[in-house]
Amino acid sequence: MSDNSFEIQVINDSVGQALGQLLAQAHNLRPALLDFAEWAKAETDQRFADQADWHGQPWAPNAELTLANYLRNHGGSKNFKKDGKLSAAGTRRLAAKRILQVDGTLRRAAFSYDATSDSLRFGPWGNGLDAYAAIQNFGGKAGRGLKVTIPMRQYLPVDVDGTLAAPAEAKLLDILATHFQQS
Repeated sequence: MSDNSFEIQVINDSVGQALGQLLAQAHNLRPALLDFAEWAKAETDQRFADQADWHGQPWAPNAELTLANYLRNHGGSKNFKKDGKLSAAGTRRLAAKRILQVDGTLRRAAFSYDATSDSLRFGPWGNGLDAYAAIQNFGGKAGRGLKVTIPMRQYLPVDVDGTLAAPAEAKLLDILATHFQQS
């Protein structure tokens, strides 16, 4: 056999039954993928709460322009004293400002998923936020003429190279192992 394949003949009925069950489970990974999706959804929400990526690194702070626009759109002149300095209300508003969370839209839409017997699709699709969500997660150039640099603020369990972030990969492998042990 030069093609590196092999064949196993099972003579023992109980081993044959166990292998048959394992093979049947391998043909339907949907329960395991749904378990992973629910875990990843909760962990994605935790990224917003912690304002840190999947590797524990804090997200880049908001840009000054982002904060200025936030103050202008949330409270307007109440955020400033007559001399143009920040008022107590403006100071409180800025202190409470969370990164990537003006009204919670991105956080609520950040993680949708669909699992089949052999695949899992997840992310913020189908809600009109696809491009916005991608630039916020992976960073890059945006705006008119692509003159604005958006820093990477990874909230999805996917690294820039398209692979699962290490904590997510470890969890998926753990869930799959448990899934097969229960078969």
